[in-house]
Amino acid sequence: MSEAMTSEALPSKQDKQISSLGGIFIITGTSIGAGMFSLPVLTSNMWFGWAALFLAVSWYCMYSSALYLLEANQKFKHGVNFDTMTKTLLSPSLRVINGLSVLFVSYILVYAYISGGGSMLGHSLQSGLGINLSQSVSSFIFAVLLGLIVSFSTRAVDRFTSAMLGGMVITFSIAIFGLLNNAQFSQLQPFAEMSDRLQYSWAAIPALMVCFGFHSNIPSLVKYYQKDSKKVVNSIRYGSLLAIAIYLVWLLASFTAIGRDGFAAVIDAGGNMGALVAAMESADSGPTLAVMLQLFANFAVATSFLGVALGLFDFLTDLLKMDNSIAGRSKIALLTFIPPMIGGVLFPNGFIYAIGYAGFAAAVFALFTPVALAYQARKKMPESRFIVPGGNLRMLAVIIFAVCVVVFQILSMLGLVA
Repeated sequence: MSEAMTSEALPSKQDKQISSLGGIFIITGTSIGAGMFSLPVLTSNMWFGWAALFLAVSWYCMYSSALYLLEANQKFKHGVNFDTMTKTLLSPSLRVINGLSVLFVSYILVYAYISGGGSMLGHSLQSGLGINLSQSVSSFIFAVLLGLIVSFSTRAVDRFTSAMLGGMVITFSIAIFGLLNNAQFSQLQPFAEMSDRLQYSWAAIPALMVCFGFHSNIPSLVKYYQKDSKKVVNSIRYGSLLAIAIYLVWLLASFTAIGRDGFAAVIDAGGNMGALVAAMESADSGPTLAVMLQLFANFAVATSFLGVALGLFDFLTDLLKMDNSIAGRSKIALLTFIPPMIGGVLFPNGFIYAIGYAGFAAAVFALFTPVALAYQARKKMPESRFIVPGGNLRMLAVIIFAVCVVVFQILSMLGLVA
């Protein structure tokens, strides 16, 4: 799937040694932390066939909307975020709605990762070292340690995420090998006909969209690569493709290892990351699998936390017009991390619920807004060095998907879909 560019990327003053690899890692890391440990739980009723199909549809629509956001962002000076773009191209009311949706989704995802990260940190300390910490305490420690990295710089996030993603590849490979080596593939046999399981698919669509919730990072990458559109496109394309490949293997391993009855127990335990990992550990009595799963889970939630928190940090910087001084970054850091840290301490087990609600609001800034920005930019700012192919038909497909996300989340909240 190639993305058309009408001319060469804009000249860049940045060091040419900076490749797309760091951006790929940021996109993948931001994506997989969200979907990795909520995905098996949320799709356990629909099982593997429908989960794979709907995951692919979600990837295509979110990938397309990310490219629309890049197209609009390229028309502004680097460093410009959602607020400035919506202020320039959209009406004041749409700007307010978009800003509120960005803040809501970013904050609730940062909270979700604090909840999931605290759950994994507590589980790892208890099983590995015999240290028992309440989830509130472990969530606080997780947030403080990683929040300092985001507050430092985008390059710090790049380097740290790249290192952790390398660790993720190793631990994921070993863990998956262990799970699949002992898996019961008969578990993949449909527990009901495909038509019967379709009814369980609708409620999961908003959460599947969140599996590719890296859009807040696009302005950050445009800024980081100084409007080198080719590198940003490569980051989006290959980062998201790597994410969906990992998701599919992860679903295969988790479904075959845990089985239907096992997922019922995970859901009864709250569905948080620690409960899911504990169920997977029970599939094999060897200590190696347990260690690899715990390391992988900690790497995954940390990279996702860093990516989403970076996007929120840069959004608030643009919204409040803060400078890059120590005082300015410190103020933004407090605004970025204090609210979700309070939530993580007071409500430590909201991981699964937060992911679902994030999909509802994410439909605005991750689907509706990018299409609207690109559409208006083509009319008001026609000079462009990057244009997403597909015309109005591709835009319409993204909008239809966005409407489905909103409708099914509302129906789920009303208890009308399972």
